[in-house]
Amino acid sequence: MPIGVACSGGHASERAPVVVIGVDGMTWSVAEPLLKAGKMPNVAKLLENGVGGTLQTDLPTFSPILWTSIATGVSYRTHGIRYFSEADEQGIPIRNGLPYTSNCREVPAIWGLAGENGRSVDCVAWWVSWPAEPVPNARIVASYAAQAQALMLWKPLVWDQGIPQLTYPDSLQAKIAPILAAGNPKGPLVQEYNARFGTVPGEWEFANELDRFFRGVYHADRTHQRIFLQLLENGGPADLNLVYFGLADVSGHYFWRYRQPDFYDYTVPQEQVDLLSAHIDKTYEQLDAWIGEITAKLPADATIMLLSDHGMMAANAAMSRNKQSGGHDGAPPGAMVISGPDVTPRGLLPQGRRRLGGIYDIAPTLLQMLDLPTGSYMEGVPLRQHMTAEWRELHPALPARDWRLGFRPATAPLLPEEGMDKLFLKAIHEIGYAE
Repeated sequence: MPIGVACSGGHASERAPVVVIGVDGMTWSVAEPLLKAGKMPNVAKLLENGVGGTLQTDLPTFSPILWTSIATGVSYRTHGIRYFSEADEQGIPIRNGLPYTSNCREVPAIWGLAGENGRSVDCVAWWVSWPAEPVPNARIVASYAAQAQALMLWKPLVWDQGIPQLTYPDSLQAKIAPILAAGNPKGPLVQEYNARFGTVPGEWEFANELDRFFRGVYHADRTHQRIFLQLLENGGPADLNLVYFGLADVSGHYFWRYRQPDFYDYTVPQEQVDLLSAHIDKTYEQLDAWIGEITAKLPADATIMLLSDHGMMAANAAMSRNKQSGGHDGAPPGAMVISGPDVTPRGLLPQGRRRLGGIYDIAPTLLQMLDLPTGSYMEGVPLRQHMTAEWRELHPALPARDWRLGFRPATAPLLPEEGMDKLFLKAIHEIGYAE
């Protein structure tokens, strides 16, 4: 079998794998003190063997827009994903519009470009990746709406029958079914969550609302992490590996008022501060543990890219009933680490000289890491300057090409099952993005 071509059980490749770990909303203002305290040892190891800094984001800072830009190298004006659900060219939501789905995207994503060009791919839970695209050489576990996945994955009918087109190939769904079942909201992950975050007293009505949705995101993220581990163990790693986590984003939105209560114009009850002030830190520590489980299964020659779509900060100081006490409307930069033997090790760059690149640079960088041409239409540039001179010599830049030529036309959003758009919109309301 040719190198890089997927077989029925996974992948066969002699190429050093590239692994992208997306952590929505990760910000250095939270991570850096934890690193200094030794509480994020796995990210610290990545920094020791690479370079860390900021990733410039763009406006508007909506996750489906930004994660699609990261995967395509272009802005929403080109890729066509303008909001959570259908929106006009100005980004104004269309009344009764359906959530965007992968068929709405107007340009190819990195997993499609890699797979169509003989590189093996594993992709788990990326925003707007449902329905799973039929990509050669790929194993895809799609996401309908990332942070809203928990409401869909364990909806009773879905749990029994499975979300249609959740995976490519279709046979992959049966292989991940036991992991999906174990992730259900009343399953063993409840104890795992409680061990890390504890429980919220029932009489704290508002805090309980936050905890209930946050638990669901935890279940979804942990489930996707376990699926990703299974792919790494069975036929992986692929040439290109991608996984997405939404927990840091929701944690920042929900629990910043307890982390920094003096910022807000209203009083945050002290007993709630005592119990919930460390939730954001605990989230980062949990994500670090999951990252460690992933990196432990990678070969020594892997290049690992850890990145977020934006940062996070205190917000909505005067709005006591707004669920979002942390936000990113001002487009704070995301965090980024590139690590591996082919990366020039510089650790976490100092304040004032921390920028590594921007969200539009990721797709062209990944293409060059896979020895493929960048897209002539892409808005970013490959971040070759962070790689060693030896790597740059062995991997010369190829002439850019227009990967859009021959790409399938975009079509209207699809619906996995009747009523799922309502569940999606409910989740967006829960997070606090729409009222």
